Amino acid sequence: MSYRDGDAVPDIPARSAFPALLLACALLPAEAWAETRAGFDATTLHQRGIDPQLASLLLDAPRFAAGRHAVSLRVNGQPRGRVEVGFDQQGRLCFDQAVLDAANLIVPGDNGPCHDLLAQYPQSLVEPDPANLSVSLVVPTEALRPLQQDVSGYQTGGVAGLFNYDLTGFYNRFGDNDSRFGSANTEVGFNAGDWIVRSRQVQTWQDGRSRSTHLEAYAQRTFASQQAVLQAGQINLYNPVLAGAQITGVQVLTEQALQEQGQAATIEGIANSPAQVEVRQNGALIHSTVVPAGPFSLTDVRRLNARSDVEVTVKESSGGERRFTVPAAMLGLGLPAPGYSVAAGRVRNIGDAQGDDPWVASAGWTGAVHPQLSLGSGVLASSEYRAAGVSLGWLPWLDSQVQLATQVADTQARHNVRGVQTDLAWSQRLNDQWSFSVANSWRTPGYRELEEATYEPETTQQRRSRYRDQQSANVGWSHPWLGAFSAGVSRSSSFDGDSSSRGLASWGTSVGGVSLSASAEWQMGGRQQQDNAVYLNASLPLGESRRVRAWVRNSGGEHRTGLGLNEQIDDQLSYRVSAEHDTRDQQVETTLGVSALPRYSQLDVSYSRSDAERSSYQGSARGGVVVHGDGVTFSPYPVRDTFALVSVGDTAGVKLSTPSGPVWTDWQGQAVVPQVSAYGRSPVEVQTRSLPRNADINNGLAMISAGRGAVDRVDFGVTLTRRVLLTARTEQGALLPRGASVSTASGEFVTLVQDGGQVFLPNVLEHTGLWVSGPGMTRCRLQFKLPAKGDPQVYFENAPARCNPS
Repeated sequence: MSYRDGDAVPDIPARSAFPALLLACALLPAEAWAETRAGFDATTLHQRGIDPQLASLLLDAPRFAAGRHAVSLRVNGQPRGRVEVGFDQQGRLCFDQAVLDAANLIVPGDNGPCHDLLAQYPQSLVEPDPANLSVSLVVPTEALRPLQQDVSGYQTGGVAGLFNYDLTGFYNRFGDNDSRFGSANTEVGFNAGDWIVRSRQVQTWQDGRSRSTHLEAYAQRTFASQQAVLQAGQINLYNPVLAGAQITGVQVLTEQALQEQGQAATIEGIANSPAQVEVRQNGALIHSTVVPAGPFSLTDVRRLNARSDVEVTVKESSGGERRFTVPAAMLGLGLPAPGYSVAAGRVRNIGDAQGDDPWVASAGWTGAVHPQLSLGSGVLASSEYRAAGVSLGWLPWLDSQVQLATQVADTQARHNVRGVQTDLAWSQRLNDQWSFSVANSWRTPGYRELEEATYEPETTQQRRSRYRDQQSANVGWSHPWLGAFSAGVSRSSSFDGDSSSRGLASWGTSVGGVSLSASAEWQMGGRQQQDNAVYLNASLPLGESRRVRAWVRNSGGEHRTGLGLNEQIDDQLSYRVSAEHDTRDQQVETTLGVSALPRYSQLDVSYSRSDAERSSYQGSARGGVVVHGDGVTFSPYPVRDTFALVSVGDTAGVKLSTPSGPVWTDWQGQAVVPQVSAYGRSPVEVQTRSLPRNADINNGLAMISAGRGAVDRVDFGVTLTRRVLLTARTEQGALLPRGASVSTASGEFVTLVQDGGQVFLPNVLEHTGLWVSGPGMTRCRLQFKLPAKGDPQVYFENAPARCNPS
């Protein structure tokens, strides 16, 4: 049996023999210990009320009683989770298949349920610790299974459908005017036989007008033995050197390249009021959401490709609109993944530009020619466009990376121009405190990317987005008590002479529990001048989960100060209240917000109101739904391409820790692990305190190793237990003597009788008959009656018992 943190355990021994031995040791006088080598004095034991049959156990090291026990397993100092293991009458561990798998040990060549690992590796040590319900193994390295060097030995298969949603609604009223906005970032698809089928789209609603952008719909499968991925449908063309495009076709690429192809970006900025934020790439809307006033950071924005700039539009609820461009280099280009990519299909337009959809073919390769040097190359061709490029990745010294890439493009028909683009980036970590990165990009007037050459720009803004050169720089600094500082600046110049620069800086530290932070954003140059913004924030703890914060922000000459209170009530509910004063119009705006994680979704609602008859409502919901053979299961997080289904018997409300965050089992005892590391190890652990009191779990930790596209299934074995504290008397009504031993009909030791005739049984469901024996008493059988059903809310039940002679 296993105990959970916080359980009220009676002061009596569990089933293991070690607590019983400690009790016997405490009762023995000093003179009895003098005879341990020759044997114990039976007369002394009788006088102390100790059954002499238990004395022989004291001659051995602490050990588990015979039978199966749920223990914490460690191998060479590394935890391996909770495992149900077996011991024989001498306390020897049974190395069955379950133990060998959990410990990641080689299976010996002998047959039988218990393998003789110690005979094959005699230098191995088994260290049982019955008091802490744990077993430690020390084995030579040759006894460990070799690490899997390929992607063919992982869990595969499984069938399930899914639907991911990220919904946002915003309503703003100012006097007699009002506006409404809504967005839905959705993904629908299924996994079957390691095939991944997905469709992703963005839908927006603005004051009665609706707009839908279909981003992609594709099927994908990894062929493990070849370490290659096949994609077909509406996909993002991947080339390690050249900028990609959206095509309808087929693509084959190295498995590792998926990490770069699906690279997510983090977009940072400052909103002067609750604002709608739209992110576009190549003219297509790829993400839309609503953010509160102050600094914002949009994480996990999935870009169409990693080499095109991103344009961000911030629409303030107080009026006004701001735009800024984030160069691709500031979002992280990185070194291309080693391997190859081959693709063919028709170019697909997901924006508003006009033009034909030509056929295109692409190929690329990247490989290491030296431990510190990698080369890449790529070609791309369509009926009106040709491009080729090479890249060089260099690791000149420790914590340093240099990347140089050159692309040549020849555009025919509509444009009939040629050009060159060169990119140079350098990142360096100087020491534990300082790091920086710089990047520069140049292009000649005739250089065009595939989408620029295929589709005629529709708006003046899009035509102006063709830049001549770009520069960006980032610096980071950290100190143990001064905190962390980061700053970045980017500059872009176009061929018509226009240039613009944008800077972003942030700092944060914590002193004695008080958190301090500052953010600044400034825009310089360009046809559209932007307001600079500064945001200062201080947060003070009021207890363990409550914090009060104060802030000052300035934007465009508008100065605001605020005071707020945040509290995390538990891991499922938090709230926030605040009041902000505007020095320009002397108005006070109050805000109330609630964030909830009601087990199966993420919800957020807020309400704001100011003295000037202006109010706004905001709400959002995020999560996923999985349809599988056993029903429908909801997830509070989006479900990715590789995931797992978990069952904990049929027990509802059990909390599990996953790499994405906590999840809970539904009414069927099922939950979703929304993201599993493909060809890696992802731990999933049952929080045993959330189990019912009458339930024990054999192994509360599972390590999931699945191939990409697999739908793994994990079943945590839960067994019902019934713990009882008996007050046992003899047939004449006298309490059973302290120290008498309780055993099964076959003689297996269970526990000892305590003061007051108390007998604690860890699981009465395991035993059909119990017998009591001791010095000066006749062997008798325990008899007691219990209700038909146990109470799941109590750790153990109380009942009277009678011990009748056999």
